[in-house]
Amino acid sequence: MMRRWTLAVLTLLLALSVIGWIFYMPPSALQTLKPIPAHAQIIYRSATPDFSALEKFHASNGWKTAERFLQTLEKSPLTLATVALGGRDRRDTWVAVSAPGPRAVLLRWQMVFFPPPGVKADRSYGGWQIWQYSDPSLPVWMRVRFAVSEGLLICSVSDDSHDIYYLLDTLDGRRPSADRKDR
Repeated sequence: MMRRWTLAVLTLLLALSVIGWIFYMPPSALQTLKPIPAHAQIIYRSATPDFSALEKFHASNGWKTAERFLQTLEKSPLTLATVALGGRDRRDTWVAVSAPGPRAVLLRWQMVFFPPPGVKADRSYGGWQIWQYSDPSLPVWMRVRFAVSEGLLICSVSDDSHDIYYLLDTLDGRRPSADRKDR
């Protein structure tokens, strides 16, 4: 009887430690400036962003889905920036980085198993799965790509679909980051 009790307790501890390991995000990983390039122009940083301004944009069902998606990130730190990456039409890239922390794991699982309308998986890059969002109401040039990595949601809105790769390289430390510039 004592063996069963010991085995049950050890199994429970193992299960709890595995679940804790899956959802643990060290505070150093939740830096929203880390994937933003050093030459970016920071526009907005907030520890608790206010998405209530989105309520006036109800043009399409796709936008309502995007609004619900953004509302799940309401209590997460957010950084918005523009970066001149020199796409096809020389438009600046809009970058949004949110730090949902442990909810990023659940968000990634949602994207894999139950993606919202308009979201589909794109090719992966360096171990990161990339998704794209498309909606007929968006301008033709606008490409919305995002990745969920290390407790961060990284999104690029630009005319070049490869800009997300630049942001992921910056997160990985292969390019200079705005995080290092502040120090």
